[in-house]
Amino acid sequence: MRVAAYIGLILGLAVAIALIAWRGFDTVLVAMEALGTGVFLLPLIYAPHIFGAATSWNLLFPPGRRPAFRVTLHAIWVGISAETLLPLGGLVAEIVKARLLIRAAVRPADAASLAVVDMTVQIVTLLFWGVIGVCALVDTSTEDALFWPAVGGAGVLVIAVALLLYAQHAGLFGAFARRAVRRLNSKRWSGITDGAAHLDRTIREVYERPWRIVAAALIRCCTRGLMAVEIWAAAWLMDHPIAPDSAAMFVGVVGTIRAFAFIVPGGWGLQEGAYVLLGNLVGVPADIALALSLAGRARELMLGVPALLSWQVIESRGLKGLIAGKTSELDPA
Repeated sequence: MRVAAYIGLILGLAVAIALIAWRGFDTVLVAMEALGTGVFLLPLIYAPHIFGAATSWNLLFPPGRRPAFRVTLHAIWVGISAETLLPLGGLVAEIVKARLLIRAAVRPADAASLAVVDMTVQIVTLLFWGVIGVCALVDTSTEDALFWPAVGGAGVLVIAVALLLYAQHAGLFGAFARRAVRRLNSKRWSGITDGAAHLDRTIREVYERPWRIVAAALIRCCTRGLMAVEIWAAAWLMDHPIAPDSAAMFVGVVGTIRAFAFIVPGGWGLQEGAYVLLGNLVGVPADIALALSLAGRARELMLGVPALLSWQVIESRGLKGLIAGKTSELDPA
């Protein structure tokens, strides 16, 4: 999968560059120049979404086992950055979030289970905004043929959410681990079964407070709307304002496409192509659509690179501590 991700990145970048070249580098550059220093406004618009996601995740923790908000905030910030910038970002993000919680002294079972449940909340949010985006597209576009494909796509997301919820409630994580241990037929791996069973119990414990999960999903859905504000503001700064429903359409549809194509890092090429196609349907010129996509990329880099660097600093400190501990054990004194 890692090789496929890198191949996807290369192909995606090639598609993105080809689209910009097709429209004309100068034409797209003019649109980006119109945005100017306004690009630094975009992270400020987006930042409350990170705080909202951290607040949403905090609601899911079992009573008495909730970490400090700054710990959750940092894990969410790094997780979102990993999702947008790293290969296999969606999967890596949840692993990184759980790892950062464990480093902050959160029990491994809690960290893993809360990452799984938060992933479910994110899929529900994606479904919500996907439906909004498709409805906005059907409403603003003259293409009536889009209706049934949109309904089909929404149906696939609903089935995915239902299957994920069933897997969590049915304790399939523990069942899968027990089957894997039986096939390995080795006592060295027997501890995995207990750990997976503990994970299942913790997940069920989280779901015993359904109203907190509903509240977490509502917070995520609301704060994700700031991405539509970001697109609307970028278009306005480019002197080519778009309607609010068009901004919501870009957020919903493009976000869903990127989620399905998670193997392509950052959705490179796919996002740019989607912006051009969707923009054509709602009357946004291709150069403006490409510039809007690049503006979003700029915000991802401005927020994502510092987050990933901070994660690497934490990992390097842990490695130094491990090396120091090994050295002290070998020291004869």
